[in-house]
Amino acid sequence: MIEILSNNHFERIMDLFDGAKHSIRIISPFLTKSMTDRLCKAVLEQNISCRFITRLYIEDLIAKANSLEAIADMISAGIEVLAVKGLHSKLYIFDDSSAVIGSANFTSSGFKSNIELSLLIQDEPVLLHEILEYYGSFERTITSFPEAHITEAIIADAHKRYMAHWREKKGTGVSRSGKMYGAALDKKSAFVSTTELTKELDNARKDNDLIFSLFRETEKQEQILFSHTIWMKLSGVADDRLQPGEPLPMSCVDLEGKKVYVSNYPFKVQSIKDDDEIYMAALTTDLKGRNQPVIVGRGHLRAFKDSNFVLPKWMIDYPWMDRYPWYAVIKDCKVIDTSVNNGIPMDTIWQALGSDTYMASFGRNEDISSVAKKHYQKAHIRLSGNAKVYIDERLDALFKQYGAVDYQSEE
Repeated sequence: MIEILSNNHFERIMDLFDGAKHSIRIISPFLTKSMTDRLCKAVLEQNISCRFITRLYIEDLIAKANSLEAIADMISAGIEVLAVKGLHSKLYIFDDSSAVIGSANFTSSGFKSNIELSLLIQDEPVLLHEILEYYGSFERTITSFPEAHITEAIIADAHKRYMAHWREKKGTGVSRSGKMYGAALDKKSAFVSTTELTKELDNARKDNDLIFSLFRETEKQEQILFSHTIWMKLSGVADDRLQPGEPLPMSCVDLEGKKVYVSNYPFKVQSIKDDDEIYMAALTTDLKGRNQPVIVGRGHLRAFKDSNFVLPKWMIDYPWMDRYPWYAVIKDCKVIDTSVNNGIPMDTIWQALGSDTYMASFGRNEDISSVAKKHYQKAHIRLSGNAKVYIDERLDALFKQYGAVDYQSEE
């Protein structure tokens, strides 16, 4: 399968992070701390190996297109970081079974911008083999250079140089550094002449102008972060909406002699981890007669397992499960004790938060049509921490007004 990624980079990369079991390998000249934080979390929590190939120019640090703090965090998390002069390629490999190749850097702006284009490659053995061969050759070449390996000593030296140039720029408004760390894989990228060095710095400046403008736009909002993922799960489909005058139906099944509640999906959901939160959104008609998702409850999930495939006996009571054969167990949840149309309509959340409602568009100030394209036909969507705080306040008020029905899966 080859999938085009444009406005959905962030969601797909997050899914690949969450689903990785053995290794993640990344080539990207630019990075931001918000993305490396997520990478470090995946590496530490899932006990996977990771190698990150980047470039380390003082010029990039001055322009905020790279981050020493992020690189130091990766090294502390056990990620091997390598630097290459003249690097412009972008490649992401997960477990040797999935690859993303294209224009997107490992930055919030790169994954949330609409101007990037990449290909996600899965279940394409011939093409994946060629990509792995390319990466393996590239990696072997780089690791043969001692100067490619980024160490704490290099970070300390880079920080000292960066601070000197930062103070100079603050005082005069202008500062430029030709210092570059890492391996030069050929004579062209060694930048031994003044002309070659100036040309590379000019190219870096052009890259940084775009990266910095996008970075600044993406990071300008204050984002509330939680250590777990916050999911909105849609119940119902556009041509078979839930009845507005009825309560949210819950799917209760027998699993190895235990009564459990499940949330169903048309595909594996390896991105669901233990104690992730789920917000139930009914596709229905709200109190004003508008067709839209309405949030009616919240709960916690158990981690998804590859064996979470619907049992035949469940389809006797829930025949629709043949279209949604994968499931995650709902550990516990609380739902308003009233009909679904009394819940929280999504348009009220959008009016309050706009595109900051969702992780994939946070800080982008995107219009609703652009955001809708990111989430088209998705069964579950990552909500931002800001949305969680906003929704929780309103759900608590509804629980107080209507009461709540508690559901608990047996252990």
